[in-house]
Amino acid sequence: MGTAAALLTSPAHLATAQPAPANTYTQFAGPSTAETTTITMRVGVSQETLAELRAQGSRAQAEGTTGLPKPAPTVQSAKRPASGETSARSVRPALTLLSGQQASNAAATANPQPSSQAEGPGSFVAAPIGDRPDPALSEACFKGDNVETGIGRVFNRFTYCTRVNVEAVYWSIDAKGIPIEEEGTTTAKLEVFSQGDDHDRRARVFAQIQKDSVDYDWGPLDNIFVAPNVPLSLLGQCVQDSDVCHASRGAYTMPWTTWDNNPDWAYWDVYNHERVSEGRDKISYNQWRVELYTDNEEYKTLVRGRTPARMLRCDSAAYFNLGKAKYPQACIFSEVTPYLTYTLGSTHHAVAEHIDTAHNRPNTTYPLLAPPGVPWPRDKNIPGKYIAGNPDAPGLHRITKKLHPAESKANKDHKDGACFKTGPERLKYLDTGLPTRPSSGEQCDEYPFASTLEGAGHPRPDFSVKSIPATDNRVAGGMLRKYYVDDRVLAWDPTLPRPYQTNDRFYVQIQ
Repeated sequence: MGTAAALLTSPAHLATAQPAPANTYTQFAGPSTAETTTITMRVGVSQETLAELRAQGSRAQAEGTTGLPKPAPTVQSAKRPASGETSARSVRPALTLLSGQQASNAAATANPQPSSQAEGPGSFVAAPIGDRPDPALSEACFKGDNVETGIGRVFNRFTYCTRVNVEAVYWSIDAKGIPIEEEGTTTAKLEVFSQGDDHDRRARVFAQIQKDSVDYDWGPLDNIFVAPNVPLSLLGQCVQDSDVCHASRGAYTMPWTTWDNNPDWAYWDVYNHERVSEGRDKISYNQWRVELYTDNEEYKTLVRGRTPARMLRCDSAAYFNLGKAKYPQACIFSEVTPYLTYTLGSTHHAVAEHIDTAHNRPNTTYPLLAPPGVPWPRDKNIPGKYIAGNPDAPGLHRITKKLHPAESKANKDHKDGACFKTGPERLKYLDTGLPTRPSSGEQCDEYPFASTLEGAGHPRPDFSVKSIPATDNRVAGGMLRKYYVDDRVLAWDPTLPRPYQTNDRFYVQIQ
């Protein structure tokens, strides 16, 4: 990677330097929002190869040719590299649920993603996973301002893209592979697009060199006749070892001049293994990246280029469905704060307005913390407000009636008491609940939602109820049910280690 390359001070270092593996989660976070990512690779070229290419160039120049013939694109290998080639990759330690979540939160804090309803992480855009990125989805992802900075762009929890600068520095090497002299530098922009699968524990990673982005700085003759024909290989990798995850397919190798004008994408599937997982939903984290190198008889990679490792969270939760469609396994991009957006002035305006009040003026909401005229013991503090760059704000945790019958019943009982003064909890709310019951055509809306651990039945009664039009309530409820699937919000699992830190947490944004 660029950091390792920057530490090199002599040709001798080039032959042996390798980036050190990360051992703590703070090293996984990636660059901050303002930083543009540059990755650097170092490649040795045999003196014989350089001499032959330059001789060809001299002959072509003498004949009045403006360049050597452009080679045809190379078909991507279906086989992974041989063991001698994969040994160059650095393997990071396995991630626990806590370290994976902490790393994701650190990245989300340093790189808050856009919050518009059309483009934010809570806005899901469905597209099948094919042999190339979906055109509409990739265009929408790459048009974001942050696609070239920080960690790239988490368009939603199933879609990621980035564009990074590539710098390839070439050295002539002797028969023993020892660098002798720097010959030139080739620069370009690498585009990476990835989709998480909602039916399998995998993500498909695509990569290509952006069209017309390649530039050469080798010298006047070499820029025309040598540098364009030097090969470049791209390879998708799983960062952890094979017990945790693996990647499919082999390297895609082409000369720089072909990469610069090639519309096809190389792609790999990164699979996460269920056998190395934790909890009821078999959750596991792993990282992936794309590596750049050139290795054959004529070329020797001295330092590989590596895109910053990005995080996947995979699960086998059996309770995700929309209608008859079921989604038994999935992998998502976890380095983002998940949130659902409700909009004022929309078909669910009353719900948006209620939640906005609960977030920003909680003391004006029902139920009261003490009867009218009695001093309050404290202020209300209703959780769930989305704050960009703060994934540690008090959030919401999903529950289901099947998995959490006691919590679901408690939420209903307290809501009924606060709204209607009925049910087993009614006596708590005779003087503090809604002054009047919802009228015909209205329903009692509660926030936090009944499908959350922080709902009305939570031991600390920081919730709100309000009478609103039934139509608004139905629309908002449908959006919430779909959101749980779209952002793959896992349900609360109290058996997880340090559950309040390792369980999925989400937020609500009002705009």
